[in-house]
Amino acid sequence: MKFLRVMLLMTFLTTAFAPAAQAAAPVGSLKQYRVPTANSKPRYITNGVDGNQWFTESSEFLPPAIGRITPAGAITEFAITCNFCILNDIIQGPDGILYFTSNDPILGRITTAGAQLTSIPMPDFDVLAGNLDVHGNEMWITDFNNNSVWRYNIVTSVFTQFVPPTPAATPADVVVDAAGTVWFTESGAGQIGRLNPATGIITETATGVFPQGIAIATDGQIWFTSRFSPQAVGRLNPATNVVTVFPVTNVGPQSIAAAPDGSLWFTQTTAGNIAKIGSDGVIAEAKAVKGSEPFGITVDSAGNPWYTMMAANKIAEFQLR
Repeated sequence: MKFLRVMLLMTFLTTAFAPAAQAAAPVGSLKQYRVPTANSKPRYITNGVDGNQWFTESSEFLPPAIGRITPAGAITEFAITCNFCILNDIIQGPDGILYFTSNDPILGRITTAGAQLTSIPMPDFDVLAGNLDVHGNEMWITDFNNNSVWRYNIVTSVFTQFVPPTPAATPADVVVDAAGTVWFTESGAGQIGRLNPATGIITETATGVFPQGIAIATDGQIWFTSRFSPQAVGRLNPATNVVTVFPVTNVGPQSIAAAPDGSLWFTQTTAGNIAKIGSDGVIAEAKAVKGSEPFGITVDSAGNPWYTMMAANKIAEFQLR
């Protein structure tokens, strides 16, 4: 394991709050597919290189499993061997292998054929692995339990730890831009972290909310959600460090994913639906399903969002028209 001490470059709070305008509901049809195992709690979902979507099942009362859903909606579940673990995030790796996290100090792996590979032990037993992103041969992992962001090099098998300067920053979600800069939400500190992997320097930008999910739009703007009070969807301009926050009420924004057309889609856990936000901050909400609790979301190459319904035990696809 390598450890890089980070330098603090704290930005001033330059946050503008703008009312979120509402647009008509997006045009499309909602498809729902029930997960075969009851009460499996599908959590996060990602696009696989095989053309399918892959998702984690996070029930604390059932054996852990990872699901695969085809474009036609056929679901196959693959049992996962780990020590009483509860699965969390999942992402497609550059080597054709899917990587996943749990509350165990491991980085799990599964092939697109459904074969579980040997898990990779994290270097700190207290690690509570969070969310994932990948850039080249580097896997990035948030560790809110240890106030850290980890880099795992798939070629060298070396872990490197980066610690934000703010105590209890609580890194939650992470995304890497095209240049390799790492962006992550600090849900405990109300900030967005910006990490230069080459220097170890972390810049933290205050947001005025408590960011959870994070994504990068096609124009390079950084978007994030704030599920808990104050609820909002926000945008950070990486060139100016200016944050614009669009407040919402009683919808519970959680995960967010970029779409090919420049917009973003995010899950609304309380409202029971997903919503689309454009670069202008205008929000269009899709059909709500009562008691569904949408959580993770991804957008396929055609621009259609796929998302998990934790409480309804379903995978949903919104097919645009």
